[in-house]
Amino acid sequence: MEKWYQGIYRRQLVDMHVNDDDPLYLSGFRAEDYFRALKKAEIRSPMIYLQSHTGLCNYPTKVAKTHAAMTGTNNGVRRLISLCLEDGMKVVGYYSLIFNNFAADTHPDWEMKDADGKTWRDHGERYGLCCPNNGEYRLFLTENLRELAGYFPRTHGMFYDMPYWEITCHCDACRKRFREETGRELPEKEDWQDPAWLLFVRKRQDWMGEFARFVRRLSLTLMPESTVELNFSAAIGCEWLGGSTEDINAACEFTGGDLYGDLYNHSFSAKYYYGVTRNQPFEYMTCRCNASLREHTVTKPQEVLDREILLTCAHHGASMIIDAINPDGTLDERVYEKMGNAFRKQIPYEKYMDRGTLYADVAVYFDSRTQFRDRECATFNKLCAINAHRTLVENHIPVAIVANGNMDRLQDYRMIVAPCLQDFENDEPMKFIEYVENGGVLYLSGKSDKRLIEKFFGAEFIGYTNGASETENRFRGKRVQAYVRPTDDYVPLMAEFNDKYPLPFTYKLPLFRKGKGNVKARVTLPYTVPDDRRKYASIHSNPPGIPTDFPAVTEISYGKGKVVWTTALLEEDERKNYKDIFANVVRRFVTPKYDISASRRVECVIFEETERVFLSFVDLDGSDECVRRVFSVKFPRPYKSVKNLTTGAVSYGPSDAYSDEFTEFCMLEAIF
Repeated sequence: MEKWYQGIYRRQLVDMHVNDDDPLYLSGFRAEDYFRALKKAEIRSPMIYLQSHTGLCNYPTKVAKTHAAMTGTNNGVRRLISLCLEDGMKVVGYYSLIFNNFAADTHPDWEMKDADGKTWRDHGERYGLCCPNNGEYRLFLTENLRELAGYFPRTHGMFYDMPYWEITCHCDACRKRFREETGRELPEKEDWQDPAWLLFVRKRQDWMGEFARFVRRLSLTLMPESTVELNFSAAIGCEWLGGSTEDINAACEFTGGDLYGDLYNHSFSAKYYYGVTRNQPFEYMTCRCNASLREHTVTKPQEVLDREILLTCAHHGASMIIDAINPDGTLDERVYEKMGNAFRKQIPYEKYMDRGTLYADVAVYFDSRTQFRDRECATFNKLCAINAHRTLVENHIPVAIVANGNMDRLQDYRMIVAPCLQDFENDEPMKFIEYVENGGVLYLSGKSDKRLIEKFFGAEFIGYTNGASETENRFRGKRVQAYVRPTDDYVPLMAEFNDKYPLPFTYKLPLFRKGKGNVKARVTLPYTVPDDRRKYASIHSNPPGIPTDFPAVTEISYGKGKVVWTTALLEEDERKNYKDIFANVVRRFVTPKYDISASRRVECVIFEETERVFLSFVDLDGSDECVRRVFSVKFPRPYKSVKNLTTGAVSYGPSDAYSDEFTEFCMLEAIF
């Protein structure tokens, strides 16, 4: 199969989720106009709608319905694909899985239903959701894709959208499958203390992964020359409800998906995609609208669009910019002028974007399988991982993301941050044991995975500060629940916080009987029980008053490595006081290989070769203001030359220090 995607960094998609119950809809679609817009935007790979969430197909079909504007011999989408192929573009077809209004309307028994028998549309949404466990829906999908493959035989790839759950489906097909596979009845309500509910959550993940494998096999059978990509955005964007894990990504030729966070979230997701993709480049998809496609007429300022594309460029990924067609089938050409302006800024760097390997001193572990919070948990892994990544970026500590399925290179990193792990029958975190034995440093936080806590520390969990509560252990609740006070060499790491003025947390902390290791901080409790509304020391707050011996931060040597465990989630809090403490703990074990000095809003992304390194500096401000940023970098050894690939200026060595300035973005090439 042709690896058409290699070296293709400028990609684009036009959403066409347009109905056909009005003759105006898509009546103005002109393949030549669409193609001209793609050329204006400097696109090398367009993703083109062959079908949509409406379930209407842009090709002849007997099992579904052809969009009224795409009937007859002069099919505009087919003409568009021919124009793109003749120009040398790499064409990807779009097909919507699960979200299919025509199929759900025609076959109501295929539609997802919640425990009350209601569909998503019954709750006010517009989307008909077909359950992937329904065998008849899978037969329909097979025949519909067979028709598609016959009408569009020359696509380079196929993109399958929406492979995730939007509700906890309790349809007859799900009930039957759960009963057959587990011997139990499907639980009726969400209860994170119920083993049957946790089993259902795991099954939903397994079922969606199996559906992804089904789609891959089907696609390759019908279109053996077309690569397969399933939208992998839900692993980050949908939390536990989506049931999206790396099992879906494993069915893809390369990783891609649409996300809409700020630039720091964008950076996190780019590293995650880079880490889990089977083949490079990964594909980061985002819309041109400011800030979502629901506001169709508001376009991002040029500076914002530029920065998003250049941030993906810094991670050596492909950018796909999503537009939406006007209901009458026309496009706003002004949008394509902006896209072209942005992509022309990227073009000079494309010849370097397949060079080197992402370098990081520290990797953050993201667990797609445990994106939930039960009553006892203050929060969950993803939120902690995202904030840990941001703090490391702000402190210019090069960082990567590791996840389930890409744990084979842990030894590349001097430290692994594995925040807020939960017990959920996931064996991937057990690989951290060998990592530590071989000399790595592991950071754990919260109650964590009991197997790791037992292995490293032999500590016994005995409950939470001030015992059980009638209410959930709310993250960042109304009042302080517990404090952490430093001891010994952690006193300078925690800055203004000390015995008398310890670090506050607004959620209950887990308590452990001390096992092995050196305690570096301990738990302090408020004067009174935080949940008592009548007895208090201070009416507004819960000041610290009762020091305890319970460990809050513990370090231990294990094999050739070390483990640091904090029962509080130091990495999660977004305030600088907490960020600085977390960064200090990381620096206690890791001195960055590249000494970078710059604004906290600047990220440096590093790709290494044997005798050459590429450093991209990106302004993560996120506003439409372009600020001149000054930076300096001290290399681990003297360089022969450093070329600023943005300005063309060259600095010759031997020297190990380099300083410069930039606006928005610059890339350096250092030769040793």
